[in-house]
Amino acid sequence: MYDRADKSVAVGLLAAACSVLAVALWLKPAACGYGTHTQLGLPPCNFLLVTHLPCPSCGLTTSFAYAIRFQFWKAFLASPFGLVAFFGTVSLIPSAIFLLWRRISFRQITESAHFIKAVYAATALYFLSWIFKLGEIEFARH
Repeated sequence: MYDRADKSVAVGLLAAACSVLAVALWLKPAACGYGTHTQLGLPPCNFLLVTHLPCPSCGLTTSFAYAIRFQFWKAFLASPFGLVAFFGTVSLIPSAIFLLWRRISFRQITESAHFIKAVYAATALYFLSWIFKLGEIEFARH
């Protein structure tokens, strides 16, 4: 049953996706591949400061800032998962509009087995992206 909450979720997803993309466009990507988030008033990554290694999220904001400018290779190098998340965010816009237009409950999507598999796959990609970043640093040292 489609109700007001479903409409609110779809409108919220649409607004969130548009807002994230607008902020990404406003930000200037950090040339080093990470640290763009500090332009939002956020502190530098503590994990990076302590370990001198990137955390799993290092480069995500920079990746979005590059991807919104169609610099996909730089976005990938900043964070492979960031590029995947960027395309996921872009795809939320027509998806949310479709949910509104067809009056489809978001619960139908989140309660499906496919959604759970997608969440597991995204989590795996997130950590594989981190391993890529760590390997990239190790490769650069030699």
